[in-house]
Amino acid sequence: MKISMSSLIVSLLLAGSAATAATPLQLIAPRSSDLVPSRLQATTPARSAIADLDRQPVSMSWALDAKQALDARPVPFTRQSREYWIDASAAQLQQGFALSTSANGALIRLSPHADNAQVIDASTLLFRANGRLYTASDAVRSAADQDALRAAGMDVPSGSVVVKLADTLGSGRIELIAPDAAGSYLVHVFEPASKIVMSLQAERDTVLAGDRVRIVTAIEGATLDRVEGLLSAPDGSSQDVSFLRQGNGSYAALVRPDPAHAGGFGLWEVHAFGNASNRGLSVPRDARTAFAVSVASARLSGSIERAPGIAKDPALKLVIGVEAATASRYQLAGTLYGSRSDGSLAPLAIAHSAAWLEAGTAAITLTFDGQSLGNSLLRAPYEIRDLRLINQADMSLVERRERAARID
Repeated sequence: MKISMSSLIVSLLLAGSAATAATPLQLIAPRSSDLVPSRLQATTPARSAIADLDRQPVSMSWALDAKQALDARPVPFTRQSREYWIDASAAQLQQGFALSTSANGALIRLSPHADNAQVIDASTLLFRANGRLYTASDAVRSAADQDALRAAGMDVPSGSVVVKLADTLGSGRIELIAPDAAGSYLVHVFEPASKIVMSLQAERDTVLAGDRVRIVTAIEGATLDRVEGLLSAPDGSSQDVSFLRQGNGSYAALVRPDPAHAGGFGLWEVHAFGNASNRGLSVPRDARTAFAVSVASARLSGSIERAPGIAKDPALKLVIGVEAATASRYQLAGTLYGSRSDGSLAPLAIAHSAAWLEAGTAAITLTFDGQSLGNSLLRAPYEIRDLRLINQADMSLVERRERAARID
C-alpha cells in the first residue's frame, strides 16, 4: 500500500500532538477530615503583608525514603495538664491562700502581676498544713528566682519565684503565706507526680473562618465537676466557650471563632479550667491548647492536568487549578507516592511550588523533578497525598487533602 508524503506528514503531526498534549486528571473526592472551603472569602490584606512577597514562580522537590511511614492525615494534638493557675491578692497571701494538691512535691510559682508588686523572697514564705505552721526551711525542698529560671530556658514574668514543696507537707489543703506580699500575683501550681490529669484537644489543627471546631476535655484519676472555657484570638480578643457534659464523663464544646478577628499570623488559644474531685478532694485543673483559623482566600478549582513531558526527562509536572478571591502569593505542597512491585504505595518525593496569583482562576504547577524521581524503584501508578494550599501573605493553610489525585 502506498502512502503519500502529505499523509505521512499529517500522521506524524497528529502523533506528535497526542504525545505532547496535557493529560487531564481528576481530584479525588474530599474526606470528612479534609480542609476544603465551601466558599471563598475575599480579604483586604495589609499592604505590608504582601508588599515584600516575590512575584516570580518557584518550585522545588526532593526524594523521600520509601521505608519511612508518613501520615497524610493530621493527628490532633492532645494537651495533658497536672497544673492550674489562680490569681491572689496581697491580702489573701498575707492571711493564708488556700491551695489544693493531690500529690507530694508540688511546684508553686508566684509571679507579680504588675511592676509595683513586691518581688517575694522564697525564704520568707510560710505554709500551713496538717494543723501546723511550717517555715520555708522546713517546707521547701528547693527554690529558684527569676534569673535562675530564665537561665534554665523558662520564659517567666519578671519577679517570678518557684518553690518545690518538701514531702513533709504531704498533699491536700495547703495554705501559702507570703507576709511581705504587696500588689497582686499569679499563682501557678504544677504537680508532676499527680495522677489527676486533665486532657484538652481541638479536633482540628486548622479551621476556616466561619466554621466551627469541636473541643473536648476529659480527666484521668478523678471526676470533672464542671468545666468553663475561654477562646483567645492572636489580636487579644476573647470569647466564652460553653462545655457540655458528655455521656462518658468528658466535656465537649462546639466553638465558632469570631470571623471578625480571623486572618493574620498567630494561633488561637483555648483555655479550659475546672474542678476535679476524688474521694472528697477537690483539685483545680487548667489546660490550654491552640489551633489556627484561616480565611479561605483561595481554593482548588478542581482542575488538574499532567503537563506534557520532555524526552528523557522523568520529571512529573502537575498543573493544578486554583481559584483565588484575593490576590496574593500562593503555595502548593504535596507528597508523591509510587507503586511497589506488589502494587502497594510508598512515599517517593515531596514538592513545593509557589506563584503570585491575581483574583480569579489560574494554576500552579507542582513539579517533581527528575532527580527526585530518577533513582527510585517506585513506578506508576502514582498518587498525590497531603496536598496543601497555603496563602503566603500570612502562611495560612486554606485547603488540605489527604488523598488528592491518582496518576496512572
